[in-house]
Amino acid sequence: MRRYTLLFSTALFFYLAVLPVELGAVRVTPSEISGVSKQVLAQALAPYTERSEFPHRVPIDVGFSIHDARLTYTFDHKLVDMLDKIYARYKPDYGAFAAIDANTGAVLALNSFIKDGSPWGNLTLRNSYPAASVFKMITAAAALDQNLLEPDTVLRYNGKKTSLYKKQVLKHKDNKWTRRPTLTKAFAESINTVFARIGIYMIGANKLEDYANRFGFNTDISTDIDFGTGLTDINDDEWRIAETASGYTRRNTLSPLHGAMLAGAVINDGQMMAPYLVELATDEWGIPLYLNHPESFGEPISADTARKMRKLMRETVQRGSARKSFRKFFTGELKEAAVGGKTGSLTGQSPAGRYDWFVGYAASGDRKIGFASLTINKEYWTVKSSYVARKFIEAALAAPNPQG
Repeated sequence: MRRYTLLFSTALFFYLAVLPVELGAVRVTPSEISGVSKQVLAQALAPYTERSEFPHRVPIDVGFSIHDARLTYTFDHKLVDMLDKIYARYKPDYGAFAAIDANTGAVLALNSFIKDGSPWGNLTLRNSYPAASVFKMITAAAALDQNLLEPDTVLRYNGKKTSLYKKQVLKHKDNKWTRRPTLTKAFAESINTVFARIGIYMIGANKLEDYANRFGFNTDISTDIDFGTGLTDINDDEWRIAETASGYTRRNTLSPLHGAMLAGAVINDGQMMAPYLVELATDEWGIPLYLNHPESFGEPISADTARKMRKLMRETVQRGSARKSFRKFFTGELKEAAVGGKTGSLTGQSPAGRYDWFVGYAASGDRKIGFASLTINKEYWTVKSSYVARKFIEAALAAPNPQG
């Protein structure tokens, strides 16, 4: 009997993994076996993932019965363990890192660190953090995708890179101190006034919100993970547009997992994949209850726009705001690696502290990864998010050990 069950389980798994099942006029996909959909799985896992727990056995209620499901996760444990060690070594007040396979959406890492053990839950899934200058990715993508700007377009601004004053944005006048960076340089150096003016005078509130929604803001994403996507608060007020487009506001928020999706779309030629955590769920006899298949969330930008975005994000790590963390990075086996990102920093309240973002991508050969690194400190910095990202990339793109 045991041999028969194993043979049947193997045959059923192979059949369902290759082909959907036709049941009369109903087409059942592999991820809906025995009524276990991504939504059902997300509901069953939510109490655990909120506590950063990922059990390999979970009861799943499908209405007519409760299955004692065995789960196979998508994690890359080498990367998860490495990130745990980084956080344990530097001990930021809060740390969160999310990474996905940009080709499929498979979650590679969801690391959450809280130094004092306070009950904030899984930091990678929360969307209470100001998106800060990471939102410049949306502004730049909207301008490039509508052919309003090119990476080499020269733009003008007065004042400091990090400031945002109405007289500089709404009443600009060229003078002998006016600076003229390209869009690529303005992005890499995160110049607020430039992006505020792009938002007001080129894109506008409606298109800015449209592109934010294309990238998954204000949206429930169908997946097996219960997480928060970014939220926006945009209206026709000129100054609200300026703050949003430059990221100089706490109103627009982002979760690390959603941040990984943004960067994943850039390295995946504009195709944004829905993240997923579970590869396979079986019952106690090994019969499949759920088998994941990758799903695209959408194509927020064209492949050509994604290529241009990579130019902007590559400049950030080579000569922009993340250059110090990536000094002497592009050497040896990483010399030809495709790496780019966007920094962001702002003070927030949930939890209270100074937020430091680095959202980016890394690719070598067929492997493409989107990730988001976030550190939050109450008073003193112990490690920058971009440095954590660098160590992650080095591990993720390292050549496999031939001895296993």
